Amino acid sequence: MTMKCLLKALLSMPSHYRCLCISHLIGWTAFLSNMLFFTDFMGQIVYHGNPYAPHNSTAYLTYERGVEIGCWGMCINAISSSLYSYLQKALLPYIGLKGLYFIGYLLFGIGTGFIGLFPKVYSTLALCSLFGVMSSTLYTVPFNLIAEYHREEESQKEQNGGEAEAIGRGKGIDCAALTCMVQLAQIIVGVGLGFLVSAAGSVIVVVICASAVALTGCCFVAFFVRYVD
Repeated sequence: MTMKCLLKALLSMPSHYRCLCISHLIGWTAFLSNMLFFTDFMGQIVYHGNPYAPHNSTAYLTYERGVEIGCWGMCINAISSSLYSYLQKALLPYIGLKGLYFIGYLLFGIGTGFIGLFPKVYSTLALCSLFGVMSSTLYTVPFNLIAEYHREEESQKEQNGGEAEAIGRGKGIDCAALTCMVQLAQIIVGVGLGFLVSAAGSVIVVVICASAVALTGCCFVAFFVRYVD
């Protein structure tokens, strides 16, 4: 496939693929907003440390302790993500891909919201497990939907007696477009959150922003993403 054909396939992407990409962008924007600043949030907001204090001061050592505990929170996130990935198999027959997608965004939005409202050490570490739910959701559900879309299209072609196009949009292109949303989210977070933190004067705006974006994503995946019956 030539570059021209590749770009043509991307630009001619059906609307339901485009909505899936937008929902993926929203999800990764929320997730990265929280994850990239989480240890700093732990050090400054939860532990009330100061990263700009002299390195031998109590305020700076307290900040370092918060960052260290924040790293343990990331470990909890990784373990939770692994466990939830297996749990998804059991949940799928009961709530479907739509339920999994919605729950992932909802739990993350609620979890980060509570962390922002009640920045306590143990509650924050406990809620880190919800980060893993979101992580697992972002890495699995959208790609399952891509597979479902293509399976549906292939089934329709067989029913219509048509043959697959020699040059067309394949699963690889759609998965690549979906993955590009991660890089786009990194750009949005990198450009936008630094400005928000400077304007607010506190990194607490990070988790509040992540919560708001995730809850917006809940509405988007519920009303705009198409699910194959």
